[in-house]
Amino acid sequence: MKRSLGARLAVVYGLTSVVVVAALGVGVYLLTEHYLLSRAEDDLAALAGFYAAYTAALAPDADHLAGLAPQIAAFAPQAGYDVRFFDAQNGTLLAATRDLGLLPSRAARAELGYRQPSLFLPVSRDLPARRYVARAVPSAGGQHLVVVEVSRDVSDLDEILGVLRLILIGAGGLAVVVVLVASLLLAQQMTRPLREMELATRAIAAGDFNRRLGVHRADEIGRLAASVEQMTADLARLEASRREFIAKISHDLRTPLTAIKGAVINLQDTAQDEMQPSLAMMDEQAERLIRLVDDLLTLSRLQRGELRLRRAEVDLRNVVRAAVDVAGGKAMRLGVALALDLPDRLPVVLADADRLQQVIVNLLDNALRVTPPGGAVEVRVTGGRDAVALSVWDQGAGLSDEVAGRAFEPYVRGPGGDTGLGLTIAREIVEAHDGHIWLKPRPEGGAEAGFALPLG
Repeated sequence: MKRSLGARLAVVYGLTSVVVVAALGVGVYLLTEHYLLSRAEDDLAALAGFYAAYTAALAPDADHLAGLAPQIAAFAPQAGYDVRFFDAQNGTLLAATRDLGLLPSRAARAELGYRQPSLFLPVSRDLPARRYVARAVPSAGGQHLVVVEVSRDVSDLDEILGVLRLILIGAGGLAVVVVLVASLLLAQQMTRPLREMELATRAIAAGDFNRRLGVHRADEIGRLAASVEQMTADLARLEASRREFIAKISHDLRTPLTAIKGAVINLQDTAQDEMQPSLAMMDEQAERLIRLVDDLLTLSRLQRGELRLRRAEVDLRNVVRAAVDVAGGKAMRLGVALALDLPDRLPVVLADADRLQQVIVNLLDNALRVTPPGGAVEVRVTGGRDAVALSVWDQGAGLSDEVAGRAFEPYVRGPGGDTGLGLTIAREIVEAHDGHIWLKPRPEGGAEAGFALPLG
């Protein structure tokens, strides 16, 4: 599934912002955790150093230590801190402010001088949610006399960090929502001019050179919009020049072609029999050129708004019958049957009957051109509350959606090899009546062309 540019930008901005917010949250949490634990360890180290110095001053040897250790351990411990003394030679617990077990912590074990007696007997044990710092106290002879271990319960720090986690998660979630909304709005703001340019360029491609972008910015998008505006103006001038040239050349060709056709008709009246086939071919081709020139003139006038419609109340059934009569001769020559399905009554429409007949004849001409001999072309007319509609069904080879979508563009030849102007003129006439016209393939084969006109 294709995503729009705005959606992709919003996703990129959103994901980037989520990563940044998450990284900031994790960074704040880790820095806070490191600060709190480092501060706790610094306090433990300071207190352990105090007890080590105090012990070294009061008990310079093992004889004094045995009696003084309990007194030193009980000496003014700070609230929440616990002190234990271990014999440096065998790890025996000499004194403790409270019962934390007999085994030293890993920090104290690192300071003890004895070797581990067995691989299967634990020689150290750290209680959960506690931090330990140990200091060795040397004797006067230089050997380690005792190891002082100071510890504290850090569950209060864990509670603080837990509250911080909740705060960061909540703030991070809110920040992510705000950032995602801001990213979406920013992406929409960035792509809105592009969407406007897309719609405008589609209209320009369809021939609407009066479409303006309305984008006034000083950045790259603004310069792109200005370039599109300039291109539109150049195309409008080029199209106006083209239409003027076609109108002039068509008008200039109409008179000599009419004179040629008149001369051919005069020659047919007096020429010998062996010349008649050539003269008939000349007459047919002259008539074809005259029709082409007339189509060019009509299209030029329609596009420039110079062709005035003579609107009056019209019964579409009469117009359809007249158009079928005009196309009947061609249908007989091609061996194609014409079927007409008309209702008994139809609402009248306010329209130019001659121009509507021209539209119907064009649709019939296209249908007859693509229907093989022995086939049939069916004309159906229906009426409703708001509109009347006409459909022409042929039995040709059908057409693709791409061909159907471009069939009403000027000079696009259909399957029948026409000049490519008939359907364009038909569209201009129908749209001048505020109606709409269509050409689409039929599921059972062939194609359907038709138009609908509003009532009133």
